[in-house]
Amino acid sequence: MIINMTTIAIRPKHYIDRTLQSLFDSDGGHLPVNLILGSKDSFHVERYRNVIANIVPWDQEARFLSIEGDMRRNCTVNAIRALRYSDHDHCLTCEDDVLFEKDWYSRLMATVAEIERKDYVLNLGQGSEDADAGRRYAVHTGNYLCGAQAIFYPNKPLRERVAGYLERRINYGLNDMLVGKYAKEFAALYNTVPVLVHHIGQISSFTRIPADNEIDHQHNDHRATQGQLS
Repeated sequence: MIINMTTIAIRPKHYIDRTLQSLFDSDGGHLPVNLILGSKDSFHVERYRNVIANIVPWDQEARFLSIEGDMRRNCTVNAIRALRYSDHDHCLTCEDDVLFEKDWYSRLMATVAEIERKDYVLNLGQGSEDADAGRRYAVHTGNYLCGAQAIFYPNKPLRERVAGYLERRINYGLNDMLVGKYAKEFAALYNTVPVLVHHIGQISSFTRIPADNEIDHQHNDHRATQGQLS
């Protein structure tokens, strides 16, 4: 299993240090992590180059699909990249502003063992009050998926199909809504019970994009306040 974590340097406030610390402190701390960069800037993750399995740069394909200044579209572009990266079957795509439960990985694997379907999308961050007693997952009953902070995919072909769906409909909705729509129409959309990953981001990536000089200032501030990972 791998974790493909989307991250972007130009968000006003960063949570990635807390996110990665919670992962390393959990029973999934041994899993390889790919940091999927949402822009050419990487200053906020440089300290992890010798810790994280891989840092995936913003590449030519991403530049082709993206539109400068359109954060919502570009976040969908990065979600597509996270879906397509690596040939592993079991894959968790997540954002850089979450906290992992201490035993999230063992609970996830127990949940996966319960699900009989081959193709499904499993949301770790929303939970459900409609779960049958003793079951570790429930059907997502909402009209759409709101929030894609941590999504598990059981196989690579499914990820490829979801990525293609997002790319073809990139102008028609946000990535979480499109993922949910695909799952409900062509596979199945489930929530873990209970929630295994918590959203901690209080400031959205969609907040006003900083100017270049502000990014430089963030870079300098980040370097000045870096500490060693405990």
